[in-house]
Amino acid sequence: MADVDAQAPLAVEMMTSRQLARRARLIETVIALVAESGTASIQMRDVTDRSGVALGTVYRYFRSKDHLLAAAFIEWQGKLTRRIMSSKRDEDEDSLLLVQDFLRRVLRAFDRAPGMAVLMMHVTALPDPDVQQLIDQGSSGFYSAFDHLLAAEPRDDVSYIRLAIGCVLVDAVSRMSSGRATFQEVRTQVDGVADILLRTRGRRAA
Repeated sequence: MADVDAQAPLAVEMMTSRQLARRARLIETVIALVAESGTASIQMRDVTDRSGVALGTVYRYFRSKDHLLAAAFIEWQGKLTRRIMSSKRDEDEDSLLLVQDFLRRVLRAFDRAPGMAVLMMHVTALPDPDVQQLIDQGSSGFYSAFDHLLAAEPRDDVSYIRLAIGCVLVDAVSRMSSGRATFQEVRTQVDGVADILLRTRGRRAA
């Protein structure tokens, strides 16, 4: 197994349709296991038994269990972001209302899936370069959503606004998942930060 672990996994863009289907099945299995029993108890044998994918094959797609866990989180996060962004909304609404609605939906999703909140905290703290590459890809999609929501804001401000809100959001999810704050408490706090960054900035500009 050491030789398999040392082998670089296949790049997604180089996979065949069948390989992509197997990779997706592995990710979906992890998401289901996280929902059922959390992150800490997941073993690769559990993943292979439920997905029907051989252990040796898993390592053709993912270098390690953490690499697979990170891919599962990024897939879950990406689906969440796309689902929120595809919902009907009034594009003439001001940036603050759009951002607050987006953040409320994100917080609600983590509140309903506390295992994913724990998984997020786990994978984002890992120094593994494969994991960090996936986290960067996930962050890119998340930031693209903010770019869309903040389209009416001055371009020079957007990167700082999304950075500040992103940090507050991660902190809110961490406190909520650990039981240190309720959904309503973190929602109020995140809404307040968004208001300071957007509404107050707008009043100063006026």
